[in-house]
Amino acid sequence: MPRLNLQRGLPRRVVACYLFFCLAAICWLVVGVVLTTHAAFSTRAQNASLTQLARAAAAIEMDVVRHGQQHLQQLVCRAQAEGDFSYCAIVGLDGKFLAHSNAGKIGKTAVDVSGERVQRGDAEQVSYADERSQTVREYRLPLTAEKERIGALQAATVEPGHWDFVRQIANSAPLAVFAPLLLIAVGAVVLSRQTRPLANIEDHLRHVAQSPLAEPIDVAKHRPRTAAAIGWNRIAETIDQLRQNDPGDIDSRVARLARDNQSEGAQSLLMHLPDGIAVTDAQGQITQANPALAAMLGQGTNCDALVGSRVEKHLPGEDTGQVLAEFAAAQSQQRSVVAEITYKANGEDRCLRVARYPRRQASDALRGYLWNIRDITQQKLAEQMRDQFIGAATHELRTPLANIKAYAETLAAMDEPDLESQKEFCNTINSEATRLARFVDDILSISSMEAGSLAVERQAVETKRLLSEVVEKVEPLMKQKSLAFDVSMPAKLPELRVDKDKIVVTLVNLLGNAAKYTPDGGHVRLRVQTHDDHLQIDVEDTGFGIATDELPSVFEKFFRSSDKRVLEQSGTGLGLALAREVIRLHGGDITATSEINKGSTFSVTLPLSAR
Repeated sequence: MPRLNLQRGLPRRVVACYLFFCLAAICWLVVGVVLTTHAAFSTRAQNASLTQLARAAAAIEMDVVRHGQQHLQQLVCRAQAEGDFSYCAIVGLDGKFLAHSNAGKIGKTAVDVSGERVQRGDAEQVSYADERSQTVREYRLPLTAEKERIGALQAATVEPGHWDFVRQIANSAPLAVFAPLLLIAVGAVVLSRQTRPLANIEDHLRHVAQSPLAEPIDVAKHRPRTAAAIGWNRIAETIDQLRQNDPGDIDSRVARLARDNQSEGAQSLLMHLPDGIAVTDAQGQITQANPALAAMLGQGTNCDALVGSRVEKHLPGEDTGQVLAEFAAAQSQQRSVVAEITYKANGEDRCLRVARYPRRQASDALRGYLWNIRDITQQKLAEQMRDQFIGAATHELRTPLANIKAYAETLAAMDEPDLESQKEFCNTINSEATRLARFVDDILSISSMEAGSLAVERQAVETKRLLSEVVEKVEPLMKQKSLAFDVSMPAKLPELRVDKDKIVVTLVNLLGNAAKYTPDGGHVRLRVQTHDDHLQIDVEDTGFGIATDELPSVFEKFFRSSDKRVLEQSGTGLGLALAREVIRLHGGDITATSEINKGSTFSVTLPLSAR
């Protein structure tokens, strides 16, 4: 028997993997912390510089109004010291320095450096590299006195390099690097000791695997330190007893038992596979099948009923003629073939993926075929829902982006836009950006819901104030569509312990849907009732309604009605799924009743005491 390639012992492999992933995690963490902290510090420093520059400019402008230009040099020096700038100066309208923290440059012409320019409010930031390859950020802020421009205030800072920042962190926090390394080393030692008994057992098993079948098996015992070692010793004692009782035949029986177990293992694996598996001979007659195949082909779990017949005769569907012709053509060429069969079962569309692979002997002669049949109905539904979501998401993203781009281009092209036009365009851009943000928030909330990380933060909330906030948010939409909006609630409402933001979003979403799918001039009603142990909120409308067969699916992710009037409205099918999850996290429930062309009612129940 050929010898197998030797591998390192179990403790070494476990410890090596342990060390590799721990070190990789620490390196990743250290690099990420350094880069993130550096970026945060750089942004904070820029904001601090701009703030200090604005203060200095205000002080200079005030002093010029009071005393003229006689104190400019003092003000510049003070601004340079307080803002920790590398230099600070005032440039006159003629381009010459009126004042400079370096007195030798007063009266000289200011040099306009070239670099990356960023406008930060009234200030202009220019980033460039000096003669020592250091990054210099120069800030320029215009100065005005009594509404007349007198010049510009300039100041510059030198940004430290990445490696300087890394050295500062390494010098200030050495334990943050060496303490984890020490813990990893200690963990490696402990892990090595814990896995040593398993390593000894693995060495013996490797030796047995490399030995010929006819060679006697020598199983040594180990010190009974762990349960694995004790179990191994019991196996060794059993083999020794068998060898003493029948020394001439024990090894041959062990080899035969191993072969039988291997065959039984393959048979058990075939019986428990979720896919339908069938083995046929060269003539196409089934010689072996598993219960999954029998269930897919309408035979329950009776695998024996399929033996002796052909797989093609049991395939469901009335339009399988083309598929059978494809299988027949492939059989004449003795090649693999894969096809999909669509059929109806219990009024629902189903889809099977049928694959057939030739089995060949060592002489390359055809031995038979291996069939694999898999139910891919859920996969097809998932793909259909994914395509619908992509189409809806594309529409949801394209419309606001197009509006933002159009209004921004119009605003930029206007030579002298009046103030009202600017406000109108900015409000439109802000509204479309808010719409985009809301859509992204829905996507993130759905992802959190699927990951199980969506949580609620309960707090005592005045129910009447919460509902008033909801009504205030949806009233503009009701007025826009000329809808009659009625609100009915008791004069006094009990206090709730809920996540206010999530409940507000949920109710606004329900009322927004009612307004969206109700024709102009319709009626929407918000009704609130109190019961002994729960609060009930009903949202009623006189809109399009929902078909009876579609009503059970309205709370599923990405579901949208097939009604053409509904499809004409923009939407992603995420709002109701998220609403139901939020209400259930509060211990309540949400239900829907509807009738086509008469309207819908969504009922939310919230417990009066948090569970």
